[in-house]
Amino acid sequence: MKLREKQKAEVKSSLIQAGEELFRTKGFAETTVEEITGKAGVARGTFYNYFQTKEDLALELLYETEEITTEQIEDFFTTIPGTVQQIQAIITKSVEWTLKRPELFLVAMIEKMKHGRTPEHPEGPLPRKMMTEAFRRGQVAGSVTKERQPQKFAHDLDGLQMMHFLRWYHYGQQTDLLSELLSSVNTYLSGALIKEIEK
Repeated sequence: MKLREKQKAEVKSSLIQAGEELFRTKGFAETTVEEITGKAGVARGTFYNYFQTKEDLALELLYETEEITTEQIEDFFTTIPGTVQQIQAIITKSVEWTLKRPELFLVAMIEKMKHGRTPEHPEGPLPRKMMTEAFRRGQVAGSVTKERQPQKFAHDLDGLQMMHFLRWYHYGQQTDLLSELLSSVNTYLSGALIKEIEK
């Protein structure tokens, strides 16, 4: 990576980190662009070199991969056997992320629905990429039907997650989000996708 590109990536990362911290501590609506840039240590105008609005910054948080490496991805699939268990682990991590920042997740998800698929993130956020890979590997192993593409299976589960997250948020976060979501996911996997559920 060239020095200029590295500097730009560092500035963007600083804005994202500052935004996430302020959204979490102050709330999304109460946080201003000036506060984000002040915390990141850059001029206010710099913000608009990377994001049009603070909603766009919130959306970017969904796509943050935490710099996960190829080795880490391979380690995940090596240490967790079976498509069902892999999908459950991915969803559990996604729910943990959401429970820590429900308001931020809601804003980001609304922006995600408005934007749809973007050139910057054609495969979606990290959880969906990981689910796609889990289904692909399941098809290679012969435990997942090949009637549909792995990406389409992952899209289905992404939609299922969104529905549960929205319902959970709408009803005051009173239910056990993870248990209800995993129950729906397991029904989907056993009834629609998996030829033979791994033990």
